[in-house]
Amino acid sequence: MRRAPLVEVFASIQGEGAYVGQPQTFLRLAGCPFRCRYCDSEPTWEAEEHWRLALPDGDRRERNPVTVAQALGAIEEVERAAGLTPQTVSVTGGEPLVHWEFLEELCPALRAQGRRVHLETAGVHFSAVEPLLAHVDHVSADLKLDSTMETGAFGEAHRRFYELCATRAADWCVKCVLTPSVSPAELDAALAALQALAPGAALFLQPVTPMRLEQKGLTAAALAALTELARRRFPGVRVIPQTHRALGLR
Repeated sequence: MRRAPLVEVFASIQGEGAYVGQPQTFLRLAGCPFRCRYCDSEPTWEAEEHWRLALPDGDRRERNPVTVAQALGAIEEVERAAGLTPQTVSVTGGEPLVHWEFLEELCPALRAQGRRVHLETAGVHFSAVEPLLAHVDHVSADLKLDSTMETGAFGEAHRRFYELCATRAADWCVKCVLTPSVSPAELDAALAALQALAPGAALFLQPVTPMRLEQKGLTAAALAALTELARRRFPGVRVIPQTHRALGLR
């Protein structure tokens, strides 16, 4: 019986990427090996003893780790309490692919209930995502630029991840957070590599929400310049900030 630690299960509005604005149920897994300078979810880095079940009449704390059956039950309880019909479930983190074996059971079970399953990931764990691609309806993969990270360079891992998505994922997108530290040359090199693998990829640029080590946002001029650079390689590029933050949502 596979288990994994959670941070929370809650219903909200998708604030990023291809399905921005869509009501979804979120299952947030605990644990992340990455340290992004713009991270707004530090509590997800390590698993805690308890996780949060968000209900209209107040949160409930449950014990970690959970089984697949418990995760399914939590999703159903959140939606039932909110008067929602079963809807898209966004599996997020942390980095959910740390728990890929758990997801191998969870994702097919969610789809068997008639739900769409969306996976939000750093786009690095290519071997972990491969067996899951048949069981998810959408993959939102990050493009992590070296200047935005405290540690790690992920160019080769991104390449192998995107290769899999380009050939085997029916619906996927790439999301790149832009901070003041990102130079035009850095962004262009990363997008050139993406273009070579997946010229038709749906690309979303996300101006940083100032958090943690990144305490300043981009200037309008810097954002315009980086957007124009991206548009030359991906004409359909879209710029979307963290809309759930602007709305005061989780």
